[in-house]
Amino acid sequence: MRNLLWKPSIAYQEESSLHQFKEFVSQKRQLSIDSYPILWDWSVSHLDEFWEDVALFFNVIFHHPYQRVFGASAQGFIGSKWFEGATLNYAEHIFRQATIDRSALLFQEENKPAQEISWKELEVMVRSIQEYLLGKGIQPGDRVVAVLKNSPASVALFLAVNSIGAIWSCCSPDFGATSISERFAQVAPKLLFAEAAYTYNGKLFDLKDSMIDLASNLESLVGDVIFVGEQIWQTILSQDTGLPLRFKAVPFDHPIWILYSSGTTGKPKAITHSCGGILLEHLKALALHQNVQAGERFIWYATTGWMMWNYALSSLLVGATLCIYEGSLVYPEKLSFWNFTDEHEIDHVGAGAAYYIANQQFDLIKSRYQPKTIGSTGSPLPPQTFCWLQQQFPQAQIISLSGGTDVCSAFLSGNPLLPVYAGEIQCLTLGSKIEAYNENGESVKNEVGELVITLPMPSMPIYFWNDVDNEKYLASYFDKYPGVWCHGDWIKFTEHDGIVVYGRSDATLNRGGVRIGTAEIYNIVNTFSEVADSLIICLDHEDGTSTMPLYVQMRDGILLTDELKAAIKLKLRKSYSPRHVPDDIVSVPAIPYTLSGKKLEIPVKKIMMGAPLEKAVSVAVLKDPKSLDFWLNSL
Repeated sequence: MRNLLWKPSIAYQEESSLHQFKEFVSQKRQLSIDSYPILWDWSVSHLDEFWEDVALFFNVIFHHPYQRVFGASAQGFIGSKWFEGATLNYAEHIFRQATIDRSALLFQEENKPAQEISWKELEVMVRSIQEYLLGKGIQPGDRVVAVLKNSPASVALFLAVNSIGAIWSCCSPDFGATSISERFAQVAPKLLFAEAAYTYNGKLFDLKDSMIDLASNLESLVGDVIFVGEQIWQTILSQDTGLPLRFKAVPFDHPIWILYSSGTTGKPKAITHSCGGILLEHLKALALHQNVQAGERFIWYATTGWMMWNYALSSLLVGATLCIYEGSLVYPEKLSFWNFTDEHEIDHVGAGAAYYIANQQFDLIKSRYQPKTIGSTGSPLPPQTFCWLQQQFPQAQIISLSGGTDVCSAFLSGNPLLPVYAGEIQCLTLGSKIEAYNENGESVKNEVGELVITLPMPSMPIYFWNDVDNEKYLASYFDKYPGVWCHGDWIKFTEHDGIVVYGRSDATLNRGGVRIGTAEIYNIVNTFSEVADSLIICLDHEDGTSTMPLYVQMRDGILLTDELKAAIKLKLRKSYSPRHVPDDIVSVPAIPYTLSGKKLEIPVKKIMMGAPLEKAVSVAVLKDPKSLDFWLNSL
């Protein structure tokens, strides 16, 4: 039995939007729904009624009514129709939250004072950009792309693009030039906005020449790159006509943005989501499951190249102030991000699991400030990190999320009606029919299985851009179980219906026929303060044997000793099983990650099995290209 860390009070439950939604459904449908499991079961058993009630509960503005809520395709998922006939606009729903009572945005950059942007200021920015886009002939369906840091400018640009029915696509400035070109060349954009330079960890990075080169290679552009902050940008913002914002109503399944897969192998897939699907999913995810309410402050540390930027933006939909921290989390000091959240008393704090893990050496109790929730995603949050966070913030609800760019949301998430157990995600979200399949395709509980989704969700991709006959789409999710979405994660349902995520299923360790999630290894290694990070793979040999090396990045000034190796192996054996004990533990200079924060377990495995670098991974997606040198030089 895992540690019970937190239980919601009766008042906390009754004040939550999820409780109010449960009461709304019970009354509207004349049902007796007295628990979350009953509500979830109804949501997946009556999919059309559930999503219609989400739209009604949040008073979604349909400019043209829908004829039916849901129509399944022949394939079951791809091509499914949601709210057919309906038209709407995402940005319109953002601006209906405009008020003089609170700021729209709170923004801080490295070593600079925080800025508050009022709703009026945001509206003027968006209106000015909107006029510029229309003047350049941008039409609904045209693509506008950007290479931007996380700032009020990136938020305003997206809202202006969306308001006129155009399609947004963005990369973070830390993406390599090749990586950006591979993405944007697929979608034939009309306009490109970019940073001329950006600062990270106190260092200035000049992008101007590379962005000019990028623009010259994008033949579809109708003008030169527009540098945010420079003269043309200032001119755009100064041309406010004073006319009201315009919102182009588009079909429910009209594209809202194009996101990209991490591109660990081959060109990144251009994942296209719908305006209506994202609107409904994010209202559900943020208001019901993360319990974000009007007047609260929300932050999720993210770059514009990570889907959590898009997700965090939707906190504006429910009346929150979107807080942005741009730059390094640990500059100018190691607790800079925590100091920001503390100073501004941010209600909902979110970051990647790796950041929390790295912070366990610190004592964060500096004031009486207690966030309402602390969110984590990007990789599994270890049980000991759950416990540490709860010790630092006893009143906070820890919400571990799991989902992905594929749905631009989390289908495993928090729940203000349920307790929190160390190492577990609280629940399946409403409308998400998820099961764990064993190797025979049978649904299982209390054992590790493949995460599958057996019913469509409106925020699933409408298509991959330029994917003829949905060939890549089908291969990405439906090859293993025809007609069932296979997500690529190992999960286990616990005795109290929580979910434990064990890492990517395609990076799964197989020892003597027993499947081991990489997160199990990391959970133990993370308890050793001498180790900064780790990576484990399992190499299969032609004779049927296998080797499982564990690579560790030591903290500065600490050496990997035989005594420490023995201690790690002993704890793995005692905590899990002899099969969890690595054959060798090797010290490496760095653990490789993608720009979106994923460990490169599979590419390292491919390199160690003899694959050339170009076949194992696209170097452009690496956070640090030199982080693979150890493995490349060991061959």
